[in-house]
Amino acid sequence: MREKKDIRIFFALWPNDALRNSLHRASKAIPVERPARRVPQYNLHLTLHFIGNVYFDQMECLQQQARLVKAAAFEFNIDCQGYFKKPRVAWLGCSEMPTALRELHQQLGQRLQLCDYRPEARRYNPHVTMARKIDRVPEPESFESIPWAVENFALIEVRQIDDGVQYRVIETYPLA
Repeated sequence: MREKKDIRIFFALWPNDALRNSLHRASKAIPVERPARRVPQYNLHLTLHFIGNVYFDQMECLQQQARLVKAAAFEFNIDCQGYFKKPRVAWLGCSEMPTALRELHQQLGQRLQLCDYRPEARRYNPHVTMARKIDRVPEPESFESIPWAVENFALIEVRQIDDGVQYRVIETYPLA
């Protein structure tokens, strides 16, 4: 039997309401037919590191390390659409990853390793998941580039609800 841990978490860029509305509007360019489903607007985010299920004491270590991250605030544009075949996910992302985002991802990952976290081995591909269970590659649609000013990142809790999951911000970490 698998051991039950206390909480399911991840670190992410968490958009403000105006940005979340813009992302949601842009997602309308992605055709979604059953059994596919759109990610609810309230759950839109850009993952930095998915941690998974942890005990509260490990979460405290992760929080302490996240507080030590020293990174600059930055801006980038959500300006392209893509598809991951294996997880059947349609997404919006950036055609050019800013150096500051790469550095934030790397520094946070290095710090989290001190808490028994192992970052994914595959190359980081920042994106906002817009729809799941997509059966075919959606035709790329044009949409107006969406500027994202990043002033912090967040620790997010994954909560089970009747029709899926809902994400809740546990703590935010300011960027300089």
